Amino acid sequence: MDKVKIAGAFGTHVDREKALIMGLFPDCEIDKIISVGNAAGDGARAALINRKKREEANWVSRNVEYIELTVEKDFQQQFMEAMQIPHMKDEFPHLKGIVPDEILDQK
Repeated sequence: MDKVKIAGAFGTHVDREKALIMGLFPDCEIDKIISVGNAAGDGARAALINRKKREEANWVSRNVEYIELTVEKDFQQQFMEAMQIPHMKDEFPHLKGIVPDEILDQK
């Protein structure tokens, strides 16, 4: 993963280390988690002043694919495992030394 971008007031005020510990983001180096501020406002401004950005936004809006997760056979199991803090199955090697091993290794 190259970057985890978080937007808006949430992104501005979130404690990256605590969010990583909670499993809010996939395991990554903490420096790869960045706040981008008011991304919606920036996008709206870009669309207002740039015709190509409006065309791009139009194309994206027409090519979004909706996926109904609740009909996936193992969705409920994966959802419940993801509720564990940190995530029940995924490894978090970047949390070694921050979170006690007995918490990280409770698979």
